[in-house]
Amino acid sequence: MKQVLQQRRGLTVVREVPVPACPPGAVLVANSFSVISSGTERATVIGAQKSLLEKARAKPEAVRQVADMVRSQGLKETRRFVDRKLDETIALGYSCAGTVVEVGSAVRDIKPGDRVACAGVGHASHAEVVAVPSNLCAKVPEGVPLEQAAFGTIAAIALHGVRLAELSLGERAAVIGSGLVGQIACRLLSAAGVEVIALDLDPAKVEAAIKSGASHGFVADERAAANVIGASGSIGVDASLVTAAAPVNDPLLLAAEVTRDRGSVVLVGAVPIDMPRGPLYMKELNFRVSRSYGPGRYDPSYEQHGIDYPISFVRWTEQRNIGAVLDLIAAGRLDLSDLIEDMVKVEDAVEAYGRITSGEAGQRGAIVLSYNGSGDQLRSQPAAATVVPAASGKLEATRKPVSSVRLGLVGPGAFASGVGPSASNAQATFGFNRVSESADALLEDSGVDAVVIATRHSTHATQSARALRAGKHVLVEKPLALTAEQLEEVISAANESSGSLTVGFNRRFSPFLQQAKDFLSGEGPMIAVYRVASGQLATDNWNHDIDVGGGRLHGEGCHFLDSLAFLTGSPIAEVSTIGFGRPDLPAQAADNLIIS
Repeated sequence: MKQVLQQRRGLTVVREVPVPACPPGAVLVANSFSVISSGTERATVIGAQKSLLEKARAKPEAVRQVADMVRSQGLKETRRFVDRKLDETIALGYSCAGTVVEVGSAVRDIKPGDRVACAGVGHASHAEVVAVPSNLCAKVPEGVPLEQAAFGTIAAIALHGVRLAELSLGERAAVIGSGLVGQIACRLLSAAGVEVIALDLDPAKVEAAIKSGASHGFVADERAAANVIGASGSIGVDASLVTAAAPVNDPLLLAAEVTRDRGSVVLVGAVPIDMPRGPLYMKELNFRVSRSYGPGRYDPSYEQHGIDYPISFVRWTEQRNIGAVLDLIAAGRLDLSDLIEDMVKVEDAVEAYGRITSGEAGQRGAIVLSYNGSGDQLRSQPAAATVVPAASGKLEATRKPVSSVRLGLVGPGAFASGVGPSASNAQATFGFNRVSESADALLEDSGVDAVVIATRHSTHATQSARALRAGKHVLVEKPLALTAEQLEEVISAANESSGSLTVGFNRRFSPFLQQAKDFLSGEGPMIAVYRVASGQLATDNWNHDIDVGGGRLHGEGCHFLDSLAFLTGSPIAEVSTIGFGRPDLPAQAADNLIIS
């Protein structure tokens, strides 16, 4: 399938990549339309096109990390790492709409054939088929065109900002910044009975905002504050929404100046938060920063695991905000059709991004990408494993001595998914001959002799068992399994397979441990202490997720237990564990452990 990707070195490309798998809590959607965000995505592309020096100036924290790596790992390894990072590509897009073609086993309220609007960076991408967690999908009502539904996420950003302003019928609001989000905010406020005053540096955008529902519009020049105060009856507005993107804090200063005493300023756009105390104190202003498209954003439990917030406690989640936008369109109270500046095929996305970064397009609306709708034909292989009998002639042929091994890798990258951009990156970086259409297809490919499984921990057992039953040799990253049931499944498959199974316990192969074992051999009983200082992981790191990473005990502790078993030459008879330092996590997920 085709997907739009951004290389870190600056080149935007449309590349053929595998169709993503469908996780249990997600749905596969054949895209019909996706919207290029003229603000967020334009900034991403322009940032990638900067020189290395400009990137370093923009991200000093990344420079510090590189310097630390040079000290700890040396210049050569650091250079290799930086070059690899610069060669990576990232998925573009975060707002799209299409038709569901497959539903994960844990999804209950969405079915194949449903039309949905999708959200999320890394999920609702510019691609023919996308895998999107269920809480980031909202069903599209009958009568709502999918090209308008594709704006759902971007419109939800505007709607969440409007909600944070807490405006009521008859009040006044200033919308500072009349780009795409600002235009939508004007329409939402007008639909709610709020008198809107729009401001922007560009007179054409101000004129467009008035057409979008603003009662007044002014150019954001030195007379702007006086104009707004005059239009508000010398009171000032009840709330200001800053929807601009600017490298300076001028929009925030203007918002503070035009907002009435004890009013609200809500930052929706990308502006430096450099607000002097004076304006906030003298008016006792309420200043809030809007976090994307609503409650649930950046919460893994909500976005990845599908755990919804009770409506009695959180009325408007990000999914409900998208749904509200779609309902307004269905009711005829919101029309976004005129915000489509142009519609181009996904094959022409590179040219479309060129127009946006040059300023030729995306000034008031957006460019929409269209797809051929063939997602249902692009679906990956069935989930059921294909069992290849040991007596198969084809299998026998692959087990004879050969001059080279046909190797498949599932999970290229830093524990990546093994599909989409990560697989495409691996092909370009490491010289793989081809990219498989899916992980399932690779595991069952008769043209592959051996597979390396380097995906996230929760998939190791299932993928290993599937490859073994297909008669392949398997090298799987540790841990082999997260539960006893998974372990039994893999052992059963290994016992029945003509292929071999190896787990990535690499410590026992180090020269130091091998010499230590030789030195200690024949010494009788021993007491061994293995102290590990691997540092703490971020709280939201996927290793802490018991269902995905299994916790650090499973993910890393297994290395050291294997090392001790190797040194002593004895199997483990009994284990006790204490985890401490994080009472909110079970022991196996704790960063600090004592294992006896």
